[in-house]
Amino acid sequence: MNARLTDRDLRMLVKCAICRWLTTAQIQRLYFPKATLNAVQKRLRKLSDAGYLRSYRENPTAEAVHALGPKGKPLVEEKGVEATVSADVPQQLSHLLGVNEIRIAVETSATQVAYFFAYWQLSNIGWSHAVIPDAVFAVRTRERRTFVVEYDRSTETHTKLLQKLRSYDRGLTGLPLEAVLIVTERTRQVELLSRGLRRANLSLSVLAASLTDINQANFFESQFLELSDGTKRKALADRKAV
Repeated sequence: MNARLTDRDLRMLVKCAICRWLTTAQIQRLYFPKATLNAVQKRLRKLSDAGYLRSYRENPTAEAVHALGPKGKPLVEEKGVEATVSADVPQQLSHLLGVNEIRIAVETSATQVAYFFAYWQLSNIGWSHAVIPDAVFAVRTRERRTFVVEYDRSTETHTKLLQKLRSYDRGLTGLPLEAVLIVTERTRQVELLSRGLRRANLSLSVLAASLTDINQANFFESQFLELSDGTKRKALADRKAV
């Protein structure tokens, strides 16, 4: 089955190569914001049937997720983007999709993004630090400001998370950090984190918000909880003296 590709389709294939997997809703938000869900589903099904995408649905009522297909690989590589076509759906698919949800929130904000790399991209950019964040990104304001991201689905203990935070607090050589951003799956987890980490005595700013929080407004207008003192602030606001 053939499908005539549009420029939007090509941009979408590149994004799928970078993100590995995206949900129908994520693709709609990025590339079909004015289209109906039914129209988006039909287009994605056509691209999947033609081999440009690979689509997967865990069960008939689950939302479909989409990755680059074999016919899309050479088109993406022509754009200078490394592309991998895998027959396997990752075991931690929910975690990957959550990280991509954060990526979309950052990249669709009004702030200029210098880069955004998820954990699966870090080896390709020469990441040499012992600690591996779920994502690292930088934005351009008056100066470049860099953040690491941890996506917390409550699958790790607070002890393990605190170990990572202490590694960030000791510093990453050549990568000055503005803050660590912890994004939780549920709002309730933010309060639990605050209780668990408030006495960690970290010098680095650690801010927490839920996926719901960051999707309700422009990412950099969202209110994050400063875990050191329980106050709320925006990610790019100057930290209060503590």
